[in-house]
Amino acid sequence: MNNSEQLFDESDIVFWGRLDSELVNTKDREQLAKFTIIKSYKGEISGQIAIVNELSNSCSRVFEMPMSAYYVYAKNDDEDGNYRISGRATFVPLEYSIEHEWEPQL
Repeated sequence: MNNSEQLFDESDIVFWGRLDSELVNTKDREQLAKFTIIKSYKGEISGQIAIVNELSNSCSRVFEMPMSAYYVYAKNDDEDGNYRISGRATFVPLEYSIEHEWEPQL
């Protein structure tokens, strides 16, 4: 099993989404990112979703540039019902994101 297969298997949801907004909470070292789902690959999700991005180590990255697209691999946090990631997101180049017709799955 390669790393991407393992990451997919370990995640509760996997989707490609447009970043609508983001807010970094430096005190708690996390970022709240809101997405519109473009395509869901795992999990029954559609419309909009909020993701808590843990900024807990040097490998963590923040979501940037609202209106750009990201592939997101997240786990459900049973404690508070949110989906969380710990630095696991890849982004689609902005040029491609701009050219894509944004038609979320409903």
